[in-house]
Amino acid sequence: NLIVEKGVDPIHPYPYIVYCNTNSTKIGFPKFTVAPEHVTSDMSSEWELGDASGALTQRKVTNTDALGVEVTWTGSGSAQMRSRFYKGMPFQTFELKGVTPILRTTNAIINVEPVQRAVLSARNTEAQVTTDAADMPAMSKITLNDNSQWLVASKPEIKWKQNEGTLTQQGAYTGFVQLAHLGDQPQNNINVLQQYVGTYPIEGTVTYAQVQGSDSTGRSSNIVYVYKTNTDVDGNTKQVYNTTSASTTTQLLSFVLPHHVDKISNNTILSTGLSGYRSAKGRLTAVAGNTISYNQPLERVSFGGMRAIGDSDKERLKQQLLKDAASSTTVTAQDPYFYGKGVARVARLYQIAQEVGDKTTAAALGTKIVNLLTPWLVSMSNNDTLVYDATWGGIVSTLGISDPSQDFGQGRYNDHHFHYGYFLYAGAILAKYDINTFAPLREPMNQLLRDYANPSYADTQFPYMRHFDPYDGHSWAAGLFSFMDGRNQESTGEAINAYYSAYLYATALGFEDTAAFYEIVLNMEATSGRRYWHPMRSQSKDLYGDAFSHNTVGIVWSSKVDYVTFFGADTEFVYGIQMLPFTPATRMLIRPDWVKEAWCPDNSTCADGMKTAAQHANKNGWAQFLYSAYAMVDRNAALDNALACTPDDGNTLTNTMHWIFTNQQASANA
Repeated sequence: NLIVEKGVDPIHPYPYIVYCNTNSTKIGFPKFTVAPEHVTSDMSSEWELGDASGALTQRKVTNTDALGVEVTWTGSGSAQMRSRFYKGMPFQTFELKGVTPILRTTNAIINVEPVQRAVLSARNTEAQVTTDAADMPAMSKITLNDNSQWLVASKPEIKWKQNEGTLTQQGAYTGFVQLAHLGDQPQNNINVLQQYVGTYPIEGTVTYAQVQGSDSTGRSSNIVYVYKTNTDVDGNTKQVYNTTSASTTTQLLSFVLPHHVDKISNNTILSTGLSGYRSAKGRLTAVAGNTISYNQPLERVSFGGMRAIGDSDKERLKQQLLKDAASSTTVTAQDPYFYGKGVARVARLYQIAQEVGDKTTAAALGTKIVNLLTPWLVSMSNNDTLVYDATWGGIVSTLGISDPSQDFGQGRYNDHHFHYGYFLYAGAILAKYDINTFAPLREPMNQLLRDYANPSYADTQFPYMRHFDPYDGHSWAAGLFSFMDGRNQESTGEAINAYYSAYLYATALGFEDTAAFYEIVLNMEATSGRRYWHPMRSQSKDLYGDAFSHNTVGIVWSSKVDYVTFFGADTEFVYGIQMLPFTPATRMLIRPDWVKEAWCPDNSTCADGMKTAAQHANKNGWAQFLYSAYAMVDRNAALDNALACTPDDGNTLTNTMHWIFTNQQASANA
């Protein structure tokens, strides 16, 4: 949103909404509205910070890192304003140089109250420090006529002069300004916030620790966010100021999301927290420290199904495989998304043929995959050729780059992990079983991997992990399009498939360290997918509000949630797009208890249940996906109904049978 469409739409560094204008910035605190079909947010209280002299005339993105973005405003002379935006920061901080600061609000200012300071000594485990209170930022509590309260801090102190809804200082100023909304419990929150005033992040990195544990004890990886701050403090070293109510530390204060809280170290969560802060994903929880570490459990997944197939089921599967191998290997789509789905459909048949030991059919399917991939990746003879875009560093379709409305916005990097994940799945399966035949496809397939899942910051041709957001723990599908509500992602199932395919690909080629990284990312995507797109109804109410009580979400945005898809509002669409394609990795995203609750056989109590949706879909591909999921509860009912459906263009009856046979719950208990 900062760099396309003139950069006029806001960014969403939770818990705020921020507009970066040409000569100023506007910071708003959102008010969320919860309805049965959506959760939306609007600015309910806001400030605009700029230069009263008009010296600031342009703004640019001047740096990025793994967790945030730096924006700098410049203009005439040496005047400059700079901010670094990171998600989860209670203070929005702006460094000013030679700027005449002006703060404006569209609300009326009711009161400006200085926050008293005192000189006290303090002690920590590393040093004893006594700091004059005059050295700490000056603070004011400002009350607006909408009953909101803000903490405004500056260092050196700004002598604000009020004129209605405006605060100004005479003359140029060099220093920093911090603004923090005081939430729904202003007195408690200000007591916490003033302990951390003056510290803000200037750099953010993420580390993915080596896999720990075993299959018997549980495997996991520690995900660590490391922030370098303006105080250059390493770890938890403290340099202490004091106020009349509490000591002040140069530790960083920040917020984490619900999926962090599920697995975070308890000693980093503030016992006296901050209240009244949230994002579209639910309540924000305050933590202290320049590092935030949480434990990500790792669920194993491989090429084949998680359970062995019984002899009778295997024979049945073999017979269906022969039928589909003869009738379901032609791909007529011309665009990269649907063509990729078609190739992956054939690759699933190839994998299943290997599992059931049908080498003859497997060999024929392997040849078919090569023939399907060659026009797109080797001879470049397809109608919608893939080309390298040097401007943004990526592989795009010819139609997509010439017309942003073509190929689902592929030319502007929409959905690349969805599109190329399908191609990469086919490459991974072929590489595993026939590395020599795969050889001519290896380099172009590597480029598709680097396009959406590049694991190296050193790569100058492609960005690092194009879609994946390590703070939110999932990908954003939207590319170079600007939206008022920020980034979005619809299909968690296809995001799972993207990193599952990357993991299989690295595994097939023997890149163990890269495969381990992708396994971690895959599990992060699955964890956030379950938490935010596939909640139990009680979790949904807790995250989104009582009025929004669905078992699934259609689209998650930076600042809103929709119970709808981009292509329709039918319930089967909302459920189905969150699960397809069905592969061994799908089990990471959907759980038996969730399926059982979401199925909801009593139509009168939950009209949005999967059973009702499957009946409405009337034996089409969407119904087949829902019945396939139901196999985790009742294999027999699911199998009969699923096999009566016409498969989606990325699916076959063989794949449906295989998924049910390897993920089934035999007893009919629902």
